[in-house]
Amino acid sequence: MLDLRKEEREMLFKAIVSAYPDPDDLKIFVDQKLGENLAVIAGNNKYGTVIFNFIQWAISKGRIEEVILALAKDTKHRTDIQQLCARVLQDRLVLNPTGSLIDELNLELDPNTWEIDVSSEELELFLPKQLSFEADVGKLQQGLELANAVCKITFANRPSSVSGTGILIGPELVLTNYHVLSCQVQADLNTSAKAAQFEFGYVSYRGESCRTQIMKATDNEPIVATSPINELDYALIRLNPREDFTVEPVPFNATAQLSPHSPLNILQHPEGAEMKVSLSNNGVVKTNDKRGLVLYVNRTKKGSSGSPCFDNDWTLVALHHKELSTSFGSIREGILFSAIYGQISSMM
Repeated sequence: MLDLRKEEREMLFKAIVSAYPDPDDLKIFVDQKLGENLAVIAGNNKYGTVIFNFIQWAISKGRIEEVILALAKDTKHRTDIQQLCARVLQDRLVLNPTGSLIDELNLELDPNTWEIDVSSEELELFLPKQLSFEADVGKLQQGLELANAVCKITFANRPSSVSGTGILIGPELVLTNYHVLSCQVQADLNTSAKAAQFEFGYVSYRGESCRTQIMKATDNEPIVATSPINELDYALIRLNPREDFTVEPVPFNATAQLSPHSPLNILQHPEGAEMKVSLSNNGVVKTNDKRGLVLYVNRTKKGSSGSPCFDNDWTLVALHHKELSTSFGSIREGILFSAIYGQISSMM
């Protein structure tokens, strides 16, 4: 939930006074944009006290982001207020703290792929609603049951700090990013896959790591299918079968349609650590169905590449791919599973 520093509250107070010098205009704003009665939430006091009470109410109710966004949309002609709103939101809602940005693929937005302009209309899309007490426990349990199918990927011929994440989508079939195996074009991915180990069940339990199952790729041409980094950036790898490996593949939706504000959840091994879950009630920013891409605000780190992205029903809908830099901070890009499935369906 967004909080405001003292100086930010003062600036917001002055901005509201400047935008709505007539108290009746503020009443209309609160009614039309927030669906609230200003007199009820702020009292019948002097105008300055009403604005002060209004700001305090918005903060206490967790609606201050909504107020700032509504103010920005309602004052498009006021450059000073637009800049104030953008600055407050950017300063207080950094999507990834400094020092925690993933660095395996950190690229600028391709203007031919995405049309993102940080305007007042788009600000709301970049504000993830944090997990709250309204989160459904059954849904969380459903997601945690899928954790067994997620694996940490490391390599015998690379430093232990170099890692990625993968997901079991079929019997002995792991899906991850192409660049987890190699960042080189036309690399020998079979050799890379044979040097990899796929560690399932790498989670913590009461502060201690659980027993894991380490799988290896089959010796006979383990790469089933791939797409280059600049396309769908995936690699489908066949594991060496073992009788004691009983992990069930995750369910997926090859025709999923994601829309802005859709929930998105990611199971990942950030920085090679025990599995973490990144939950967002409205994480999806937008999709590019033609390119098979999706933007979202869920946090990731180095090692999260290849992580599965799930919808609200914990159905696999995308493969985490990279981070993108924007003028408003960082945002994540994934590959829609529907695009990948079109290329691998005959091999599963």
